[in-house]
Amino acid sequence: MGDDRAVSHFRSEGDRIVASLSPQEKAFLSDVVPMLASIGPGDPALDRLTPPVILGDPEANEEWWRLMGPELREAKSSDRRVFAHVMASEGDAALTEDEADAFLRVLNEARLVLGVRLGIEVEEDYEKLDPDQTWILDYFAYLQEELMYELTRRWEDE
Repeated sequence: MGDDRAVSHFRSEGDRIVASLSPQEKAFLSDVVPMLASIGPGDPALDRLTPPVILGDPEANEEWWRLMGPELREAKSSDRRVFAHVMASEGDAALTEDEADAFLRVLNEARLVLGVRLGIEVEEDYEKLDPDQTWILDYFAYLQEELMYELTRRWEDE
């Protein structure tokens, strides 16, 4: 997984990080952005993606989200465009570090949403699930680990 001996989905080439995903992986992952875009009011996944930032003060929290929400939604939308671009690319996709960070954030969002859909609130909930239910979470975590490894390796080399 995260070492130089293993084949990774991500590698550094110059100032870029190259994402190497098979056509089958891209086809599977291309469902991530529509899944995230479908989250709306009343969806428990929305609560997971927009947690309270000011605990104990619902009015202040609401005001914070009113002021910052549009900017955060635009940032998430921008991240998802990067992710969708990688899925639509022919062959490998070369990403800047900012784009790699965006890709990582989308994977994290998807993992959080799937966790909600599976009813995972604490680690024990995950352990009770059948592997047929958790393999997608494991796959997203695997991709996140690989990309984080490559980003970290680049920072250490600087």
